Amino acid sequence: MRVLDLTHVLAGPYATGQLALMGAEVIRVERPGGGDFVRRHGGTDEMRAAGLGASFLSQNSGKRSVVLDLKDDAGRARFLDLAETADIVVENFRPGVVDRLGVGFEAIRGRRHDVIFASLSGYGQEGPLSGRPAYDHILQGISGLMAMTGEPGGGPMRVGLPIVDYVAGQALVQALLGALLQRARRPGEAQRLSVSMLDAMTAFMGPYAIHHETTGKLRGLEGNRAFADTPYSGRFETAEGALVVTANSPAQAARLCEALGRPDLPEAADVAAELAAIFRTRSADHWEEVLSAAHVPAARVRTLAEALAHPQMAGSATWKPLPVPQLGITVRAPALPFDAPWGPERLAPVPEFGADTDRVLATLSEEAPT
Repeated sequence: MRVLDLTHVLAGPYATGQLALMGAEVIRVERPGGGDFVRRHGGTDEMRAAGLGASFLSQNSGKRSVVLDLKDDAGRARFLDLAETADIVVENFRPGVVDRLGVGFEAIRGRRHDVIFASLSGYGQEGPLSGRPAYDHILQGISGLMAMTGEPGGGPMRVGLPIVDYVAGQALVQALLGALLQRARRPGEAQRLSVSMLDAMTAFMGPYAIHHETTGKLRGLEGNRAFADTPYSGRFETAEGALVVTANSPAQAARLCEALGRPDLPEAADVAAELAAIFRTRSADHWEEVLSAAHVPAARVRTLAEALAHPQMAGSATWKPLPVPQLGITVRAPALPFDAPWGPERLAPVPEFGADTDRVLATLSEEAPT
């Protein structure tokens, strides 16, 4: 399964990186001069200088890199030759750009009759916003996500990671796997897919949207208020560290009260205030153990570094060593976010910029379909 990857930044490369980890051959088609800033984002000065930044390492394991100038006739011709050998082509330019370059769906379908052509963009291929540029931060603002993130009175805040990029990337993976199922049902048909980052993000907020549709009410800035709207859930400060508790069901709430030695807690005028006072008497680690033993969901709030160092993560199928031979180092990097018998046993290195151009292009005549 060959995938031509015309994407850059995070969402598209994340999606094609997942396909690579599932066994696809993924070829990054990069612009002369290296236009993807993610190659130089995160990590040490040496990593960034080599075009192997932390963000790039996290989603490009096992891909190959080919440099082609799609604005040049010769580069465009070589790309179309390459597309003739591809099962999937993915791009995330603004709508209309690939058509103007001569490498859009119709041009590629003329060379590969059953191609799966996927476009990822901020707002989709049509509509009044379709031509606008969009990044994760912008999508967090326009989607309604930022308006429900943050403390009351503190103003909207972005989620701490580029969550829209990864939600959209997962939607793109889903779309491509669905297209492969469709190909199995109706072989020989070309398919054009479109993934909107705005659609992908708002689809995750369905319960809130339907709540507003039926009641006229919106969830606003609610800080750490639980989704279940129960006073037995939330984030609490302790004598040492912060604790998050989600006693959502009546049975969990009862076990919480019993574990705290407060069977009278449901009768309190302000349950949340009573809980806050109790939790301040001991450490978050203490309460995590006490509540977990009582089968009440609870955990100390940890940093990412603490989470990855936890014994639970020691045997994780998701995190594997990634060699970076160009720099003589190995880093711990994410693989597939699930365990499967056919998942990768190890992570292959990421490609240096243009490292595979000559080798890939030299094999085109051998790989073209008959």
